[in-house]
Amino acid sequence: MTTPEDYPLLRSQSAFLAQALRLVARDGYTWWQYQTTPTEKAVIAVKRLDEKWAVLLDRPARNVRRRARLPVVHALLAPVSVMPPENPPPTWPLLLLADRKLPGENLRRVDDPKHPLTWVAWRGGEWKPTYELRRDPRGRFTWYLVEAFHRELLEEALHYAVRGDWPRLVAHMTTLGHLPMFRGVWGQLQDIRKRVKDVWGDQKMRSPGGGWEKPPWKKVPWPTGPLSPIGMRLYPEEPPRTLGEWMAMRRGG
Repeated sequence: MTTPEDYPLLRSQSAFLAQALRLVARDGYTWWQYQTTPTEKAVIAVKRLDEKWAVLLDRPARNVRRRARLPVVHALLAPVSVMPPENPPPTWPLLLLADRKLPGENLRRVDDPKHPLTWVAWRGGEWKPTYELRRDPRGRFTWYLVEAFHRELLEEALHYAVRGDWPRLVAHMTTLGHLPMFRGVWGQLQDIRKRVKDVWGDQKMRSPGGGWEKPPWKKVPWPTGPLSPIGMRLYPEEPPRTLGEWMAMRRGG
């Protein structure tokens, strides 16, 4: 990369979370900071961060900085999938990851249990904390849903199950199946699935013709297991692929 316009955009929320996980767990970027910038000023924000912390360097140049014992910093913008050029939210969230604490910045350690690395999603007309990076019982970093969002999803599922509102329950569980299924998220959603199943039971239902058929919830498409960030395709193949392309599409150029 040479200019902010060349900054590569990530293709999806899963790709964004996978990239952040790789940088933390594999590459040692152990300090983080969340911030936002007005959407129309995203290029300026990236330019200023590059002037300050050289966030646009490629891997070889970063290695040179590391050997020179200079700070090495990444800036990750929200993925293309949640920032459509034709109708973007008013602000663009940005995650700053560094290999050390930076002077003048309000960075926190990734492994601070009181302030885990937290990322957002566009929900209910605003950016809300949605994912947090923390260690699983085996000590490996993975993404979890923040507790408030996890509880919200569980309570909604249980509400539909208790009422026997199968259409809404199936729709809700189908939506859950589309969340980024990192190990932590996968475990939380499996817990929701089990607790809802305890309410609805595993009984067959009598059809109008007198026979027995599977209950509607059996039709919920569910992932077969947690996804792995290894080998995941991170960047889109079609425009907008860079911040410059995104801005050009936004302007209609």
